[in-house]
This record gives sequence, structure tokens and C-alpha cells, in this order.
Amino acid sequence: MTTVTVGWMMSDRRVLDSFTDSLAHWPDLREVRVEYLSEHDDEMLARFAEHESAPRIESLSLITLGDSLLHSGLPTFRPPAGRPWRLRHVAVSGSDLAHLLRSGLAPDLRSADVLVRDLDEAAELAACPELARLERLGIGFRCGWNGHSTLMDLFAGNVIEQDNDACEAFFATADLSGLRELTVLGVELVLGRHGLGARGVDAIIASGVLGRLTALTLELLPIGDATITRVVDALDHERVEHLALADLVATDQTTAAFAAGSFPRLRHLDLSRNHLDAPGASRLAAEVDLPVLEHLDLGGRVGAIQGYYQNAVQPIGDAGASAWATSRNAKNLTHLNMSCCGLGVDGFTALMMSDQLAALATLNLSCNPCDGWPAALRDAPVWRTLRTLDLAGTGFEDAEVENLTLVGEAPELRGISLAYNPIGSDAARALARWAPLPQLWELDLHDTVIGDDGLVALAASQAAQSLLELDLEQDCSNPHARHGRQLPTEVIARSSFPSLDAMYLGIVDEYHGGRYYAGFPALVREQLAADPSTRTELLAFLAHLDESELSDTGPEEGGVLRSSRTRADHLAAYYSRVEKAREFIQIVKESTVE
Repeated sequence: MTTVTVGWMMSDRRVLDSFTDSLAHWPDLREVRVEYLSEHDDEMLARFAEHESAPRIESLSLITLGDSLLHSGLPTFRPPAGRPWRLRHVAVSGSDLAHLLRSGLAPDLRSADVLVRDLDEAAELAACPELARLERLGIGFRCGWNGHSTLMDLFAGNVIEQDNDACEAFFATADLSGLRELTVLGVELVLGRHGLGARGVDAIIASGVLGRLTALTLELLPIGDATITRVVDALDHERVEHLALADLVATDQTTAAFAAGSFPRLRHLDLSRNHLDAPGASRLAAEVDLPVLEHLDLGGRVGAIQGYYQNAVQPIGDAGASAWATSRNAKNLTHLNMSCCGLGVDGFTALMMSDQLAALATLNLSCNPCDGWPAALRDAPVWRTLRTLDLAGTGFEDAEVENLTLVGEAPELRGISLAYNPIGSDAARALARWAPLPQLWELDLHDTVIGDDGLVALAASQAAQSLLELDLEQDCSNPHARHGRQLPTEVIARSSFPSLDAMYLGIVDEYHGGRYYAGFPALVREQLAADPSTRTELLAFLAHLDESELSDTGPEEGGVLRSSRTRADHLAAYYSRVEKAREFIQIVKESTVE
């Protein structure tokens, strides 16, 4: 074991302490991530830092770069003096990073993620000459807060002037001469973003660091087209290999910064969660030279919890998808994300039938509600290379899955997601007969409406011999959720899915994070847990249940379930959001985000 994540159960303070006690028994441990720490955990973290085995760790993450710090502060990490660590990467507060650099405790440190909380901390960190040793830096300025956020309408976001001040102070004096990779991350709001603005980004440009980078990520910053254009102009187009400009309020005007240009080494391009339309996507496909591009992300913003949060469409539409399907820049693509992009049947068809996408391994079409999957796609060229296909939240019903399973040969396919779709037992029976099913490692059926007969057909076929995970969970708001109904015994039989590492069953509350039902009533759970023949994956699932949360009955009277609207209703609502996204694009173009 080389990597461990300690978290999720941090309300039980014994978790990190127990891990610390066991450190000597992890001789090969090289990477540790500790989640959900706060300013109240200093004593527990100090005990970890003092352990004689801790200095051999090479990567230690004690904070998350995307954390807003709204609800908690940061822990203090100060290892004892005189014992240098092997750390090559660390994720800590600005003051802790400054301490590690000045003290000589991390002489091999080459990568850091850091949250800067105020102007003084920015200046303290910038004054460390040891920053010049860093090859990679991820930084988030968390110096102020403006929690204003619309719940239903798109908006540019909130510029935090204290973040701008700290960013200016840091980049004006920090020695980043060795830096090759830089990430600057703001904070996600419901349908916007929060963080430094144009003034802060201009300070980064003025430092001269962008021209030395091979990789740049700017994300969740309310900066807009003009500032993004200055960023692209400041990059060395001959050098940059990885460029992510995600969730920055970019429109088609940003793509003009790329137009008629060449990026001969750019392999990774992420323009997701912005506000591009078809002309912008088409310009990138046709007018920019991207000869080695392998990873392209044009997806919209997908809500963290399906069905509860409204997605924000990046409306490149079928025209934008078709432009990339025929683009010379697509020939080396192995990863393409067009989730939540306003695609329909024509967009799906253009991508699947593309001869240019000859190397494509991962295709994400999720959250594009669509009224069909043509049977003719059984012979689509993309099936020759595709390893993963994501069709979650596409509104697929049984007929679409039946057409999908007409594909007789997909030699590289290992995973497919049909989650959050109203597919039922006919779809499950079609999957049970599907020729590629025996080779799949992942089949995601989370929050579908498959009945007992369909589950039995899928399990009893014993065709899913290679599946590593089985997800049959449903959300409590699903009007067809299996409240109080026991799963068929065929589902948990060892012969049905013999290669499983994990099972996910029952009814969950994705909004509040609880579990209402485990797929079996209490008595059956007890019998399964005591039975020596019960499969290991099911025992692991049962062992991690919180019995105090579970109920063997349905939801409480008055509980709110998702509406059983027709497909036409769902499509109409979706295309209304697409039009609102295009209206917002015009608002952004006519205003100044800065």
C-alpha cells in the first residue's frame, strides 16, 4: 500500500490517531491525504507529525485547494526541527509552507498546494527564496468573502478585492524562476464563482511567470474574455502543453485569442464550464492548429448532485459537436468531454460516426437530454477504440438502451454509465444479452428504475463476469425507488457478478448525504452478516452502514419525490435552459466582467 486517504469519518477523532498509531506498519507508504481537518485538529496533527515514521512520506495533503474556508479554518502543521522529511509535494496553509521552506525540513520539495488567508501571509510566503525550487504551485487566495449567489440564474460571480491585493503582493516579489506548472483556483458558487479578478490575474501576467510555464490552470475566477485573452497572449505557445481555462466566464470572444494560432505541444485543453457557443467551438476546431491535442473538455457545469442542482449548459450544440467531429485537430484525441453542451441526436451521431476521432478512448455525453439513439450507430467507427462512454442523465429510456446494445463488437470497451436515466427492466434484459457485457469493468446503473424482473435477468445471465463495481443505488427522490423492497437474491449471488470489488445498494439521500434503506430489511441484514458464505463485497457494504439512519419502510409522509414528467416535458425544460444560456452569453458580451 503506497497511498492512503484518511477522511470522511473525521467526526470520530480516533481515525487520524488510529492511523498515526499504525504508521510503522505501512513500510511502503508514500502518499497521505487527510480530509476535513480544521483549526481544532492541531494537537492530533502534531502527534502525527512527531511520529518517527512520518518523515518518509513523500506527498502529504492536509488541505483541499478548492476549499472556501467559509465554515472552518486551517490546521497548523509544524513538524519537529532536526528531522528532514522526504516530502516532494505538500498541501498546507501559506504560513505552514513558508515554515517548511525556511526551516529546511523539506529540502526535496518540488510541488505545493497552498491556501493564502490574508495579505500578511501572502507577503510572508513570497519572501521565501526557497520558492525558486518549486516546479509546480497550486494557489488559492482566501482573503475575503462575498457569499452573494443566485440560486436559479447564471451570473458572473464575485470579485474579492482582498484576494486581488494578496495576489498582487505575492506575485510581485515571489521568486518562481523554477516554476513550470501553475494552478490558481477560486471558489465555486451555485451558478457562479468567487475569487480574485482581473487585477489579480494581471499581477500574475506582470510577474513574467506565464511565459515559462508548460502547464497553466485558471479555474473558478470571475475574470471574463479580455483578461483571458491577455493570459493566452502571455503564454509561450511553443512551450505550453497543458492549458485549463475553466469556469472563467469565457465566451466565444476568448476563442479569438487562439484563432489563427499554433500550439504545437498542447496536449490538454480544458475550456469547460464557460459560456462558449457553436461559433466558438467551431473556431477552435477549424482555425487553430492543435496537432498533438489528446484531451479536450468543452463540457458545461454539471451539478454536484443530479436532480437537485440546476446544470449550467455550455451551449455549443450539435453544430459545435459536428465541427469537432470533422476537425483535423481531433485525430489524436483520446478524451473528449461534451457533457451538458446542448447536444441532441445529430450531435451524438456526428461524434460517433466521425472518422477523425480514430484514437478516442473516453467520450462523455452525459447531461445532454436526448430523444433518441439511432440503431445505425451500432456500426459507428468510434466503437473500435472507445473504452469508456458516459451517457448519464441523457434521458435514455428502454428503447435507447435496446438500440445501444445492438453493437456487436466494441473490443476496447470497459465502462459505460447509464446512471440517472429512467431505464427499466427491458433495458436490463437488453444489457444482459449485450455481447460486450462480459468484458466490462464498469456498468453504472445508479438511480435508474429497473424492477425485480430486470435485475434478475441481468444477474441470472451471469454475463457480467468482469464487473468490478455494481451500483444499483437509487436516490430517495426517485418516484420509483425501491423503498422497503428486498433485492432479489440473484443480485447478491456469487455467480452473478464474480469479480466485484464493491457493491452499492439501497436508497440514499444525495442532498443530505444519508442512507435510508440498504436493500434488505434489518433481519435479512443480520442473517447476511452472520452467514459465512456471504460474499466479501456485500459484507463490506453492510459493515459500513449506519443502522441509526436506516428504515425498512418508505419515506416519511409528506416527503417530496421528483416529478414523473414525460420525456417531452424534460426536453422542453432542458432546451429552455439552453436558450437561457445563450441569452446570458449576450449579456456577458455586452458587459464588462472586470
